[in-house]
Amino acid sequence: MSTATTGSRAGHYFPALRQLEPRIAAGIDLLDRDHDAIHAHIQAMVETGRTLHEVVVAGAADAGDHVHGLADVLDLAAPQLARHLDDEEDIVIPLIALRGDPLG
Repeated sequence: MSTATTGSRAGHYFPALRQLEPRIAAGIDLLDRDHDAIHAHIQAMVETGRTLHEVVVAGAADAGDHVHGLADVLDLAAPQLARHLDDEEDIVIPLIALRGDPLG
């Protein structure tokens, strides 16, 4: 299990989904690996957003540069986040719809 999902709801769902339908284990593994990369994107968004907030509050003249920096971080994260959500919709949602919540 990835470090990003340890202790999270996904960290519990993935093993349950693998057990519920072993034929989709590769897809579940893909989603699990994605969480590590997504965690890094979220961390970058948090750090960049926090810095932007600090410079805006301080009235720094270079606040616009930080806005562009946050936009760059968001642009970098968006494709992977969108693909991951699409993959979850294609892999996890149908299985839960057919079999019910494996943790339910």
